[in-house]
Amino acid sequence: MAYATVSDLEAWLTPDLAPANAVRLLERASTAIDRALYGLAYDRDDPEVQEVLSRACVRQAHWLIDRDDETGAQDDLASMSTGQRSFSRRAPKDGDSSGDSQRLTASAADVLKVSGLFHGFVWTWG
Repeated sequence: MAYATVSDLEAWLTPDLAPANAVRLLERASTAIDRALYGLAYDRDDPEVQEVLSRACVRQAHWLIDRDDETGAQDDLASMSTGQRSFSRRAPKDGDSSGDSQRLTASAADVLKVSGLFHGFVWTWG
């Protein structure tokens, strides 16, 4: 279950509307947050925690929208050109099976960090 609703995302994106895949983006954003907070103890039923998780989720979903690469298929793309098509790819790091699309964006991490509700390290990738 996502930490934020489509209405939450639309409120953040105003005046823009949420995309058609908003529910899926919010689910992916929530998974990235869960991954970043993995191993930390916190009360998911606490309304203050829920509010912070919702705000972080919306920022993470916004980042996914801006990237326009929900699946992470372009994570290894180092450069790209249009018109005569030119792509360059970088080799993945040793042992790196997680793409950038799974990382927590800085704006979402900031929401979690400054809340003071999550005692421990918030993981970010990239």
